Amino acid sequence: MKRFLRRFGVLFLVFILGVAGTAILMNSRSTDDRSDMNNPVLPEVMVDFSGTLSNLMHGYREPMQADFVRECVTPLDTTRQLQLVIDPHESEVKSLSYEVRSSDGRKVIENRKINALEEAEGYLRTSIEISSGLLMNQEYSMQITLDTDTGEAYYYTRVVSRSVTKVSEYVAFAKEFARKCMDKTLADELSVYLEVTESGVRNFNDVSISSSLSDISWGNLLPQISREGIPVIKDINETTASIQLEYEITANNDEGKAEYYNVTDFFRMRYTDSRIMLLDFQRSASQIFDPQLSVISDRGLLLGVGDKAVSYMTNEEAEVVAFVREGELWTYVPENGKFVDVFSFRKQENSDFRDASTEHGIKLLSVEKDGDVNFMVYGYMSRGNHEGYSGVGVYHYSNDQNMVEEKVFIPSTECYEFLNDDLGILSYVNKENQLFLVLAKDLYQINIDESSYEILAEGINSDNFVVSDTNAHAAWIVSQGENAGQIELMDFDSQEIRMIAPAEAQELRTLGFMNEDLIYGILQNGDIITDENGHSTEGLTSFRIEDFKGNLKKEYHQDGLYIINVTIGRTLMEFQLAAKTEKGYSVQKKDNIMNNGNTTAKLVSVEQTSSDRQGTMTRLTFEDSPESDKPLILHAKMRSVKEHVVELQVETPEEELYYVYGKGGLDSTWTNPASAVKRADALTGVVLNRAQQYVWERGNVKTQITLNTEDIPDIIKSGSWDKKVLQEGMGDQGTIIDLTGCSLENILYEISAQRAVIVKTGENSSRVIVGYDEYNTWLLDPATGEVKPYGLNDSTALFQKAGNVFITYLEAVKY
Repeated sequence: MKRFLRRFGVLFLVFILGVAGTAILMNSRSTDDRSDMNNPVLPEVMVDFSGTLSNLMHGYREPMQADFVRECVTPLDTTRQLQLVIDPHESEVKSLSYEVRSSDGRKVIENRKINALEEAEGYLRTSIEISSGLLMNQEYSMQITLDTDTGEAYYYTRVVSRSVTKVSEYVAFAKEFARKCMDKTLADELSVYLEVTESGVRNFNDVSISSSLSDISWGNLLPQISREGIPVIKDINETTASIQLEYEITANNDEGKAEYYNVTDFFRMRYTDSRIMLLDFQRSASQIFDPQLSVISDRGLLLGVGDKAVSYMTNEEAEVVAFVREGELWTYVPENGKFVDVFSFRKQENSDFRDASTEHGIKLLSVEKDGDVNFMVYGYMSRGNHEGYSGVGVYHYSNDQNMVEEKVFIPSTECYEFLNDDLGILSYVNKENQLFLVLAKDLYQINIDESSYEILAEGINSDNFVVSDTNAHAAWIVSQGENAGQIELMDFDSQEIRMIAPAEAQELRTLGFMNEDLIYGILQNGDIITDENGHSTEGLTSFRIEDFKGNLKKEYHQDGLYIINVTIGRTLMEFQLAAKTEKGYSVQKKDNIMNNGNTTAKLVSVEQTSSDRQGTMTRLTFEDSPESDKPLILHAKMRSVKEHVVELQVETPEEELYYVYGKGGLDSTWTNPASAVKRADALTGVVLNRAQQYVWERGNVKTQITLNTEDIPDIIKSGSWDKKVLQEGMGDQGTIIDLTGCSLENILYEISAQRAVIVKTGENSSRVIVGYDEYNTWLLDPATGEVKPYGLNDSTALFQKAGNVFITYLEAVKY
């Protein structure tokens, strides 16, 4: 009996120890795979312009595509020297090397390694001198590589040689302007720079050079700068400079609690002998959401100062609402007042420029009944497992576990601006955990669970690729193969495909979606009218609205009239009706189709409210008042699991593209250079091509110039407006660009940039603009070779009457 009891005791003890050990192990695993996001480790690189640190660059963990990174421009004066400054933070920097490459990154112009870095006041410094001959007014890509204790990090800027820039004065002015705005007495000195025309409700998210001095100096908010800004040069030439300054301010609310705001100031300036002239100023301030402040009211959730365009989503009964604010994802439960900080790169304490970066976007994919959220993060990853990478991550938040798990990460060599442009076309995850994206003109299906992908369609033309509001359906014109000319319509949930073929002597055009129903137009052969300048216009005889199964919802047709200039919004489809003439289509009247599909009242909506201290604010308004005004605040943990990385073999299309930069960033991408110039003109911006040549700049025009006709290519002096003939004549000297539709004022930039411009002056006549001054254009007659002046007003009228047909060229870049 004693032996039995002894054995039983030993076995029981083993059992208890086994259970305890298993519990400890399981608890350890449960604890180990949940953690806060890793702190950032990458250093930062800046350029010192006469004591003002500028052009803050963040580090990448892999080399980027040079022609898809243009975060800042660093001007070089005649010395071609740069003072580089490194903030190592907690990292050890062993050495610095740099490469100057052709703007597309294909050819190395100069490279050098520097082992000895000078330490001073917490920074590492070095001076470099670019010895290679660089073309004036041509951008080059500069890659700076730091060898650190955590591996190599890559930093990018564009360098450009300009004759006179006054860059030191510009960057100092930007910092001083922001500082003076914090002091009402000092702010009085800024009145000379303003062009006050606005009055009304104060909105700190939309302040401009036209705003009052009171708004410029923050009204009754009374803030202080809590994180100094680093000026970033976006564009600079001999005449003007565009600079962006991002900084953080803090102000006390009515209860004495601290509010924090991200602020972005954009300056466009010109330097004169007496002072800097402020040509444009834009400011946007966005409050960092903090549920510890008084944000819950009987009307809903006060998000504070910021953009009214709030990205938010609810589950079916609006029991949980998810919303994005300043690069952070939150969920809120009105019934119990629970807030969850689901995803944020920003540290709660000791935040700096790295984790506070907003160079990323968050797209909500779904909110489930149990409070789970599926979402996407794209752009620059400033913290965590993918710090220093650009790409797309898909995540799942488990409400029960208060945990975020990464489902897949897709690295990219494009920076945030270009990724944002691509993902704006399409990004959708279906119930089968399949992600659909358009990148570099290809439609990808990424199988998240399997970490694999396939290309569903190649050579997507963004002009005819249309997507429904939910992104669940897309349609496009097939460009090649046996189905060329047909519309391919895809349901991403079922992965079913429907083809729509044109009838004989017809072509189809995708126009857009109304709800989930496709709108497409019918074009009869012979209804594409091409004028003598080679420009085509199309007139649709009808359009149809059909669901995915092919059921016709509506067909529109007007006898004797053609449908042109179609635009489709969320609630309204608008178009013009035109008569057909020999020279084109003559607009007769306008018409529209209302979208009656979204008439259901929303349980949550976005509204604006205001206060005397903060001005205009944004609020998420609920149909039913929140039941609790006592917030419970949780911060989600990250689950550390095996990484699911899918590397796409993306091939960049070879077609010529034109990039419009304005107001501090990439605005849009165009295939038509004339459209790009007109858009840049509206933004007071610039146009660059794939080789990063300046196609057009607002304001950088000499007061007068006359070109040496001997330097003008002979084919340009011929005055032909046949672009095929012109390109053949140019050969590899350059690329012909058609700027038809631009104004003479736009075209003067090309002359100033040493490019002659062919202009149509009559049905069968042309001239070549070879110069201008205050009163005249100087026109070369192709028939005689004579150059004569023609009054500016008369030139404007003559060119307009002939259709504003302008053709010029971009010289081939030779490194």
